[in-house]
Amino acid sequence: MHHQLFFSSLRRLPLLAGLVLALIAGHGQQAHAATATARTDTANPTQPAASGNVPGGLASAFIARAENSAPDQTLDDMEAEIRTIYDTGLQDHDTGHTSADLAALLQRATAVATQADTLMTRLKPYHAMYQNFLDILGKPPAAGDPAEAASITEQRNTLTRRQKEVDARMMRLKLYQAEAQQLISALRQHGSAIQQATLWQRFPSPLGINFWSGLAGAFRQDSTHLHELAQQTVALTGVAFSGSRVFITLGGIAGTALLMAMWLCCHGPVRRLVSRFVPFGRLRPITATLACAAIATAAWGFSCQILWNILSFDNPAAQGDLAVLADMVATQAPLCGFVLELGWCLFSRAKEWRVFTIPDELARNLRLFPAWLAGAMLVRGALRYMDTHSGLSLLSVQLMDAAFTLAVSPLLFAIPRELRVTANTEDEDNPPLAQLLRSLAMTVAIVCWLAVFSGYIPLAYTIISWLSMMSITLAGLLLVSLLSSTLCATTLCAHGSLGQRLTALGIPARLVNQISVLIPGAVNLLLLVVLFAVASSGGGFDPSQVWTQLGFLFNGQTNADTHFVSLNAVLLCVGLLIAGHYVINLVKSWFSQKFFPTTRLDTGAQASILGILGYSAWILIGLAMLSVLGVTVKSLTWVVSALSVGIGFGLQSIVQNFVSGIILMAERPVSVGDTVTIAGVTGKVGRISVRSTDILLDDKSIMIVPNSQFITSAVKNATAAQKPGVFTVTLDLPFTSDLDRAMQVMADTLTACDAVDGMAPVTVDMTSVEDGSVLLTGTATARADLTIKLARPVALRALWQAFHEQGIAVASRQLLLVRDTETPTS
Repeated sequence: MHHQLFFSSLRRLPLLAGLVLALIAGHGQQAHAATATARTDTANPTQPAASGNVPGGLASAFIARAENSAPDQTLDDMEAEIRTIYDTGLQDHDTGHTSADLAALLQRATAVATQADTLMTRLKPYHAMYQNFLDILGKPPAAGDPAEAASITEQRNTLTRRQKEVDARMMRLKLYQAEAQQLISALRQHGSAIQQATLWQRFPSPLGINFWSGLAGAFRQDSTHLHELAQQTVALTGVAFSGSRVFITLGGIAGTALLMAMWLCCHGPVRRLVSRFVPFGRLRPITATLACAAIATAAWGFSCQILWNILSFDNPAAQGDLAVLADMVATQAPLCGFVLELGWCLFSRAKEWRVFTIPDELARNLRLFPAWLAGAMLVRGALRYMDTHSGLSLLSVQLMDAAFTLAVSPLLFAIPRELRVTANTEDEDNPPLAQLLRSLAMTVAIVCWLAVFSGYIPLAYTIISWLSMMSITLAGLLLVSLLSSTLCATTLCAHGSLGQRLTALGIPARLVNQISVLIPGAVNLLLLVVLFAVASSGGGFDPSQVWTQLGFLFNGQTNADTHFVSLNAVLLCVGLLIAGHYVINLVKSWFSQKFFPTTRLDTGAQASILGILGYSAWILIGLAMLSVLGVTVKSLTWVVSALSVGIGFGLQSIVQNFVSGIILMAERPVSVGDTVTIAGVTGKVGRISVRSTDILLDDKSIMIVPNSQFITSAVKNATAAQKPGVFTVTLDLPFTSDLDRAMQVMADTLTACDAVDGMAPVTVDMTSVEDGSVLLTGTATARADLTIKLARPVALRALWQAFHEQGIAVASRQLLLVRDTETPTS
């Protein structure tokens, strides 16, 4: 039947396919041509269609060719680039590479891998589209079936050929991506090996004659390089200050000076602005320090950029090594401004604007050290050029690195010494941690000096450079952490200005306090990630390397075989947990307060609905978290297998209780609030979870019963046959009592009792005659605002008084009246 329908609609298929393909491609002229071709095919299906470059191929007229998204020239260029990177970076490793060369090669290999991934993403829709149209056309007719139109056969052949072309290109791209990933891994290993070898390379000691004799032998070559750099500098300044350009240069210098003057004069306005809008307390100095540090960083960075752009504008001398030197020094300029401003604010002459409580003498003694470190940062930028691009001899470079180490390492001595002297002067107790840090700093300084004098200059330079950059990074991140924690503690908490506004909107104070704690925690977590990225970005501490490391940490790396969990996926999972918790509580609150009061559902049904809703929501949240982390059903196969074995051996009781809990919530043989007897113990059901049920006993204790016992054992439910709010009272009377009078008194007393609903009927029946007594059972309904637990004792007391006043005797074996007042004996 399906084949008949297919062949009956075959004549209209080219027209339909042409219209759909025209909508996809969006080419108007081709659409008209294809429609005309389709009409021709409809009129004469035996004639082949001739549209586009491929005869009879509607696909060729309407579907954009896949090779346009991944041209052969692009694929050939990628192959050539991979071959070049391999030859340059790995095969010719004997020629030697610097860290900068390896970083450039690594960046090129990463670009090839990214390009391959992008092109594969573009080609995948073509493969799916061709397959969809092949499914529409169907399989070729078998032997003995009616022949199909020639245009249909031509279309199928064209689509098949196009699909094979896409498969071939995707295969090439997968190969290139795998090769690029292997190159990236090999380059990183090669770079690490070079760094390790360079780090532990030993040169002649500066205290020996060999070092200075080698330096003297390379003096002529080094002086030539320095002379060329000096000539470029003179030529640069000569062009910049020649003719009418002198006004442009002077304008740039004036702009630079204006920026620096704005930075130097910003402290007063910033502090007045902070005093006006920020509440009094520790938040003020932290905010002012961060604001001034941001201004200083921007001023120094823009000043260097403006000055260099003015000097190098249309200047042929601003090329080559001089441009590289200027770029490396300009990279350190923002750090220099940040260090200067940070020292200015931390050791300010005004006590109220110091972030930390520091004695005046200590602040005065430490005031020059930030300038020392800032100057070292500028020198470090020049040293990076000397190390990588200057062409100087190795001993000349090592001499500069050793001088930098010996100039910066005294900070590790001077600052702890000032702290120790001030602590002794103030007669303060030195914490063990402070003593340990001071001793560690001095030990590192001594190790660096010994390394320099013994010839391990690269090791000493790397340690000092790393400590310098990490100290600056730690100072900045610490200020941001203090700002977030102090801001949330003073303004966002429940008693703060912003917290009071949030509570006025109806947000609970507890939730506001939780937010004020969670936000600083999240900020500190992000700061730790940034600190790790800076620490692991290599010895250069370039901003590009730091950003690349942050990208790896946040986005992770994914290839065809492995998936590395990224930080943003972890943060998203944590956000899903927090948001899911509050959303589930909000939905449950809406059901409990808004929806359930409008229904006739009892307490047990409401608890079951809320329980099933909560567990279902958490299951969905768990599946969403697995999807975010990249965990698929295929990857969970081994987990399911392991769980199957575990359930078979040790987890079957847990699974049994879980399934029993779901049955209890669905069938509700017992509900919350029911009085049940199980295993000889009577109590009230307080909570039903997926694993166990809580039974509230008369002595205020809780008995936790596994759910499987409610399914596999006998359970007496004393509340199941009663309506909500209905309770019973039982009395034993002797045979000598007036039964009619006793029943009437019992009915009148229950009707007149304050704890009983007067609108509900009261019944009194004789339920048993045994042991020389008659058992009377009265049934009543508790008042709407009272529970059965509160109404029943009131009714019993009223009956006791009524029977006593009427002189009606009660049998001595009556236990219901005295059960609540008796004290259990052991």
